Amino acid sequence: MFTPDHGFNQEYMQELNRALLIKLLRKEGICARTVLAKKSRLKQATVTNIINDFIEWGIVKEVGFLVGNKGRRSIGITLKNDEFGVIGIQLARKYFSVGVFDLSGNSVDQSKQEIGSAGTPKDTMKKISTEIRSFIEKHADRKMLAIGMAVPGPFSVKKGRIELMTGSSGWNDISIQDLLEEEFGLPVFLENDANCGALAQYWYNDEQYEKEVMVYIAAGAGIGAGIMNQGELVEGTLGMAGEIGHMSINFGGPRCACGNFGCLELYCSASAFVKEMNRVLKPAEDYTFAEAKELVKEGNPIAMEIYSNCCDKLGAGVVNVINAFNPAVVVIGDEMSHVSSKVMLERVKREVKIRVLPEVYENMIISMSVTKDSMLHGAAIVSLRDIFRDPKKYFSRE
Repeated sequence: MFTPDHGFNQEYMQELNRALLIKLLRKEGICARTVLAKKSRLKQATVTNIINDFIEWGIVKEVGFLVGNKGRRSIGITLKNDEFGVIGIQLARKYFSVGVFDLSGNSVDQSKQEIGSAGTPKDTMKKISTEIRSFIEKHADRKMLAIGMAVPGPFSVKKGRIELMTGSSGWNDISIQDLLEEEFGLPVFLENDANCGALAQYWYNDEQYEKEVMVYIAAGAGIGAGIMNQGELVEGTLGMAGEIGHMSINFGGPRCACGNFGCLELYCSASAFVKEMNRVLKPAEDYTFAEAKELVKEGNPIAMEIYSNCCDKLGAGVVNVINAFNPAVVVIGDEMSHVSSKVMLERVKREVKIRVLPEVYENMIISMSVTKDSMLHGAAIVSLRDIFRDPKKYFSRE
């Protein structure tokens, strides 16, 4: 049993209760005060006082009458999703995405732009800022509360900087958080992209995962893992936990930019997939990821073999993750999973079944992400989680 090493004052308990009620309203959509009291196990008077605060702050509104089980009518409460929003950003090696999300985490608007090979990190940040400004102006009727950004790892939480982006230098010299906060005057939250993917999975399945270990594996231009234990991210000392792309699966393999040898992402990332396609097929002009992906979808036998081999290597990496963290659920997403989710799931599950103890395999689930933009959604959720933890900071007029 968990035993805290300190007490909790009334103000802290009130913050917890507020966060709980906002979470319930987000999940229920429209809910009566009596239902909130029942689901939260809070006293009716406590719920009433908190909802009154929320109405005064403008975070919720009353929306008419709901009919209960015994025909009793009660006033419905809902979040003001149409009046507030957050900005979500996903930065990848080859592109970035920007989106507007409401308080429930629903996508309102989003865009995606390729990053040119000649562009510098400063050029990319200027483009991101321009897109954010465009969205804020386009949705001027919606008050933006915060910005969340998913960034490739290794990412240092302590420094607020990207330590290494394979294939793109200079990002470790840019303080992204400071730049965006100074320009837009909003709180900015940065998180590792795989962690954002994990948060998105948990946001929509928290009841299923809240007492378990869940791992989200981002198989994109690099490979990363977001690890959640009972609803909380496992981040490590510097925030770099889950950098499975730099876990070696070949002791004598080629050297990676991180300094290690035989790193997982050298064998099964989108970059590795395209590199191998170009090496084997020798096209007149190198394939892009989109072109290589299309060859697989068309059933090109060589492309299928290369992709299947990448999936097998990813399976070996998943085995190491399973042996290290014993998760109940492993969810795989990002670019490589979009090539052929069916093939990837079959190949990964086959490798895992062969390589782990039968009891472990029989007591876990391996699945593919149902959301193509998990990390963009997760970026918005990073900021929403802070808003939900302390709504008074964002909404109170005091």
